[in-house]
Amino acid sequence: MKRTIITAILAAALPLAACGSSTEATGNTATAAAPSNTSGMSAQDLGAKVRNLPEGQRRGVLFRAIRDAGTSGATCQSVTSMTEIAPVNGNPTWTAVCDNVAQWTIVLTADGSASVTGPGPVKTKG
Repeated sequence: MKRTIITAILAAALPLAACGSSTEATGNTATAAAPSNTSGMSAQDLGAKVRNLPEGQRRGVLFRAIRDAGTSGATCQSVTSMTEIAPVNGNPTWTAVCDNVAQWTIVLTADGSASVTGPGPVKTKG
């Protein structure tokens, strides 16, 4: 079940991206996963697909990963900011802030899953 999440989101979002539509960590750790990776897509390929989505769809992918990560993610009503950060163990990684108050770290892996860590306080640069 959990293994279908990221692939299903990408499968739904990528056709929309083709249409040209565009819109605008500490604590718990959970894994929101996609089905077994039968396509042979690497974590870097999956990261590139997410990276190349329009901002609104990328925000939606990260939102679903957070919400599907467990009860601690259920309080997230919207991803208010997101940033791709340095890879974790070679895997594409983003931070996402929910509702301007809680920061999450989302790491995409080669099996199509997302390791989600958070919530934590929002970290600012400086």
